[in-house]
Amino acid sequence: MGVHLLSRLAFVGLDRQIYVTSAVPGAGLPGSGVGVEPIALTAPIPRASGGSWGVVARSQETWSWPTWSPDDAWIAAFAVEGSDTESGPVRVVALSLDGVRQVEWAHIPNVSPIYLQWHVSGDAISVLLQQGAELALSLLRKERLGQVRPLEQGVPLFFNWTPDGKRVLIHVGGKDDPGGRLVLRDPMGDGEDVLFDRSPGSFCAPVFPAGRAVVALRHEDGGSEVVASAMDGTDARPLFVRRGLLAVVPAPNGAPWVAVSSAPRGEGTPYRGIDLVHIETGETREVSVADCLAFFWSPKGDYLLYAVVDSEANCLLWNMVYVDGGPSIPLGSFWPTRDILFYLHFFDQYAQSHPIISSDGRYVAFAGYPAGGGQADLSSPPRIFVKDVTEPDRPPELAGRGSFAVFANKA
Repeated sequence: MGVHLLSRLAFVGLDRQIYVTSAVPGAGLPGSGVGVEPIALTAPIPRASGGSWGVVARSQETWSWPTWSPDDAWIAAFAVEGSDTESGPVRVVALSLDGVRQVEWAHIPNVSPIYLQWHVSGDAISVLLQQGAELALSLLRKERLGQVRPLEQGVPLFFNWTPDGKRVLIHVGGKDDPGGRLVLRDPMGDGEDVLFDRSPGSFCAPVFPAGRAVVALRHEDGGSEVVASAMDGTDARPLFVRRGLLAVVPAPNGAPWVAVSSAPRGEGTPYRGIDLVHIETGETREVSVADCLAFFWSPKGDYLLYAVVDSEANCLLWNMVYVDGGPSIPLGSFWPTRDILFYLHFFDQYAQSHPIISSDGRYVAFAGYPAGGGQADLSSPPRIFVKDVTEPDRPPELAGRGSFAVFANKA
């Protein structure tokens, strides 16, 4: 096996702290005999609080959902101080790669962390939090540390920034608006909201391939019509109609393609196959007929990675398929961590900001336990694995021990 330097990985360790590692497969991954030891960007600092009868309750800050800034200079993550009896406020913190500097962007009480996404400029972070029975989307800005600007609240709630970072397109529903709405908002300025004329269909995050907005709108037959439009919803071009929950993931590098699938029986059921759709011509190309849990583009756009539930073997399987044709290639099985299961459930939102495929498209990172014989090997804690897709028959390498990992944006 050749020696190839991996992109850097940020991961959540077993102690729920944030680590960064760079590794060379087959020539020194932590746990494989020799290698580069991960750098801890945070430290578990137990804190004591007074209790009755002289009992001292121990609590510590735990971290989740690391994501790299556009220039890979910082990693943003959630930090929550918790104990056996209660959970404290959520902090949104940017961590420097030397492990020395931590910049707190916000301190938000009475919420639970869900998702965060850097603005393309690196000067703002959008955060999605659980607030009671609803989701709340807010904006944090570097020049206004500590200030939290509410943007939207409801269920469901999905969003994405336009490619130029000037606006954010939000798909939100609510008790008084069960059909939901699509609104284009200007949180970085003072522009007026633009409300799409039609209600959204059953789908998650809006996407922007080749400078167009691709969304799913409610169709008269009860299904969802996927359209490509201008950013404000005008000049809409219908692409196709499908029933069930839709997932749409844009091709990388501005290519005019999207990968799409639908779960006819709704949320929590498998997506049926994967098609590629050209957003200008409407050309549709079938690339997989397999039921899958989630799917992702390679950063070079040459293949799709997808996860399959193997009920008989009681595990997940990774597969890849080249977009130019050919059979699916199995990459191995594993039993996922809870973080990975959550990530895969909302993959079309997380795929925009938390890449699990390296920037050169060669490696896939995931967290879990080895699987085989119909059960998971839980004899040791969950591990961070790195799989070389160019050697599908070779077992994945160990990159650390933890529950979730995400690649840097660049090598």
